Amino acid sequence: MSSAKHGRRAAPKPPARLRTRSTRESAPHSARRDASATPAPVRTAPKPRTRSLRPAFSVIAMTFVGGMMIATSVPALAITATDPEPRASVYAPVEDSITLAPQTIEVASEAELEPMDSEGYAVEAAPPPIFSEVASVGSVSIVESDAIVWPVVSWEKRASGFGPRSAPCSGCSTFHDGVDFNPGNGTPVMSIADGVVVLATEDGGGLGVNVEVQHNIGGELITSSYAHMQYGSLQVSEGQRVSAGQQIGLVGTTGQSTGPHLHLEMFGADGARFDGFAWLTEHIG
Repeated sequence: MSSAKHGRRAAPKPPARLRTRSTRESAPHSARRDASATPAPVRTAPKPRTRSLRPAFSVIAMTFVGGMMIATSVPALAITATDPEPRASVYAPVEDSITLAPQTIEVASEAELEPMDSEGYAVEAAPPPIFSEVASVGSVSIVESDAIVWPVVSWEKRASGFGPRSAPCSGCSTFHDGVDFNPGNGTPVMSIADGVVVLATEDGGGLGVNVEVQHNIGGELITSSYAHMQYGSLQVSEGQRVSAGQQIGLVGTTGQSTGPHLHLEMFGADGARFDGFAWLTEHIG
């Protein structure tokens, strides 16, 4: 049953003073209770202090970095130039103050000194060179050679020796002026001794690709001729000085040849051919 809103029988409203008082009384009480439960910070001194120190630290750090940049970029001479006190340059040479005492040697009194016999030694002059006149080279000075070698590595493989023979081809002679070595096609051909190249040609007629070298062997002028070598294999030119064992070409089959081989001819100042194989055997041992 609802109460009447108007008239005497209307239900009295609760006094507003009591509602307001209870509200006023409850609010301070709850505020005191909250204050006792969680104490509020009274002063926040660290925060303002931290905020004020950050700019100071930044300024100090930037000042330190700038000082380091100046110290590493400015030369030492630029700094010392403003120094009022005179200082030695870091680039000035250091004076050597080391003193060396003279060396001495002590010989015991019982030691015997024997003088060297100067008559036991003799000085021999080098043998004079041979001067040879070559049409394509001119006057050639040839020094004596002290080394003699075989013209190919497999010198024991031979096809034909020096002397009379049956002509192996049309136009070939019945007397062999040289010795034929058969080490194999493309085998290096070497000078038998020190000397001077007096002929180097790829158009040697029946000899094909041919090289001639003059040597001074024991004061005697000896010429060695290397024939039938490959086209394009020449390693020397006329007038060039060569040494014993130096490559001059490759074994081939040019000119009047029945197969790849080295035809070696040897002759003296008179031009007469002799047995090159016998001569090499004697001088090489």
